[in-house]
Amino acid sequence: MKHITKLMLASAAALGIATLQSSCSKTAAAAHAAAPENGAQFKKGEGLSLTDEMKKSIALQIADVGEEKIASAFTVNLSVMKPNEAGGWLAPQQAAMVKAGAEVELQAEGNAPAIKGTVQRVEQPPFGALGDYEITITTAQPLTNGARLKATFHAPAGEAVATIPRSALLKTAEGTFVYAVNGSFYVRTPVKTGAMNDALVEITDGLYSGDQIVTTPVMSLWLAELQVLRGGKACTCGH
Repeated sequence: MKHITKLMLASAAALGIATLQSSCSKTAAAAHAAAPENGAQFKKGEGLSLTDEMKKSIALQIADVGEEKIASAFTVNLSVMKPNEAGGWLAPQQAAMVKAGAEVELQAEGNAPAIKGTVQRVEQPPFGALGDYEITITTAQPLTNGARLKATFHAPAGEAVATIPRSALLKTAEGTFVYAVNGSFYVRTPVKTGAMNDALVEITDGLYSGDQIVTTPVMSLWLAELQVLRGGKACTCGH
């Protein structure tokens, strides 16, 4: 009889532990679903969702993908080689937008005033790295030999294209993304970019005019997504 009693007590204890563990798991899962600690949840196939409190705390902003003409601009580093001459390298897509005789704005390091320069030539030498083009710019104003300059080039606007604010772009080791609005979720979406200026970026693939995207703060969403996907805690129900 004592032996049977001991077995019953042991079985009850085991059942209690199992029930407690199951309850702990369910409680933790329910707590995670109802009130995520960092204000964010991730659902596969739908994206990241945020609590209203988190949206407010990070000042989440959303905008439509628009259509605008973009006057592209880019900056290139130059080195002064002669008293009135500086040179540098252009990527093929940049070289396609620069012609000999074009005027360019040059900015020296520090607070020195900008000066005007003229593109003397753009050519692809046989030793150019990865197909890059060499650019030579001349100035009427003498330059300091060996000095470093930044040349800013402006290309005319073309046809209206799908555009988003530059703040909406997220660049990671995996590529370039935006957070597109998917109902109550925000899904990280890969995109390809084209022309850009200080304010806008052309989207050549991944979005359409009229889509909605998060304009700021995309880095906060990325960090929240990483925390949800790669975080995780053990069950701590206080038992």
